[in-house]
Amino acid sequence: MFFLFGLTTREQLRFTRSASCRYCGQFAPQQVVQRKTKLSVFFVPLLTLKRTRLQVCTNCGGTSRISGSEEHALAR
Repeated sequence: MFFLFGLTTREQLRFTRSASCRYCGQFAPQQVVQRKTKLSVFFVPLLTLKRTRLQVCTNCGGTSRISGSEEHALAR
């Protein structure tokens, strides 16, 4: 029997909010990005293996992981 499987990582921009950056300290737009890694069988995504939320500074490009509660706080 032959199985065709693989992993796919996709990024989705959730929202952009002005806040101070953790790296450069500038008050600049911060993008909140959700990255998902999915297991696919025969090109059909079946399971989400990993979900990561990232805060990306548009000024310096600094990227840091954030929790779900931090994402909700930034969304307000």
